[in-house]
Amino acid sequence: MTVTFVNSSVQTRDTLSLDPELKIITRLIQASAEVGIQTDPVSIVNLYVALKSKPLAILTGIAQSGKVALVRILAQALIGDDPFRCQMMTGHAWWAGQTGNVALFTDMLTRLNSDKILNLIEEAGRPQNAHRVYIACLTRISPAELIGFFSELACQLQHGQLMRLPSIHLTEPIAYPSNLLLIGTMDTGRFDWDDADLLAKTTIVQWSAAEAKPLVAGCKPVTTVDDESEFLSSRVGNEWLARAKLVRFLNWDARCIQLIYQVRDLLQAHQVSLTDAVPGEAVVYFANAWSQRGVGLFHSANTRNAQIALDLALAQTVLPRAKQAIHASATLTDQLRVALAALPYSLAVLDT
Repeated sequence: MTVTFVNSSVQTRDTLSLDPELKIITRLIQASAEVGIQTDPVSIVNLYVALKSKPLAILTGIAQSGKVALVRILAQALIGDDPFRCQMMTGHAWWAGQTGNVALFTDMLTRLNSDKILNLIEEAGRPQNAHRVYIACLTRISPAELIGFFSELACQLQHGQLMRLPSIHLTEPIAYPSNLLLIGTMDTGRFDWDDADLLAKTTIVQWSAAEAKPLVAGCKPVTTVDDESEFLSSRVGNEWLARAKLVRFLNWDARCIQLIYQVRDLLQAHQVSLTDAVPGEAVVYFANAWSQRGVGLFHSANTRNAQIALDLALAQTVLPRAKQAIHASATLTDQLRVALAALPYSLAVLDT
């Protein structure tokens, strides 16, 4: 697989040093290392790009691997010291098993979390707050929260309005603000959830970090006033805007994303139907892997940045829709291995 650009030169040192988004990325990576998170920078940048592309994200991986710490670092980088705009919530009442009344305490926690998220939706939706980032994080969720707070919410977002949250039914629909990011963390080494509604608005980020070292006290990424507005203004949310961005900043060649459609055609040849929106979602992720000034977020060289972005776009957007068919057909799996030979994240999906 070759990714081609008309101009694939590495950005100059001055361009890289001045790009606001790259500065955010650099601080995220540095702060993660300082608190003992043991992972490669691509995994950290992946969460950032995922949240530029879709409003919901779930970090899945082994327990005690720094997932919650990373969300805190991201919130600190984008928001700073404003606890009212970042709510870190216990996702599931695992402790309730020791109380003798699991149902009562689980229901109470669900209602509390729904109230907090609804309050954030209302605040983030106020016109005067449109330039500010809001974050809600549900930590250590179970399948119950995955369904209620993510799958059902994602389904509603596809219809452009929100009518309910777990334990809350609204009297009239409200809009979900684009400046509110909903993140969940899930302790599992293998995420296997075939839900089209969930995947339409949620990026499942397979967190590859090892068990984190003890946290280093006092580590806080420095946040500037323009960081959150830079993050919000740099996001592209549909395929048309994504293609326009690629043409404008990268002297884009359509062959860059040709593999997305080749994989789609290959799946369809094996009776795996994908909606028209799925390739578009992959293109959106791909375009969001560059800053709004055209600087690669994964790598300074456009060709390498494109390869990483394309790999993750396929692994997180296209291939999860076909996991059952892939596992059921050795022929399809072999054909995909040939097509995706240069893409390690995509190849990993075939083995899980």
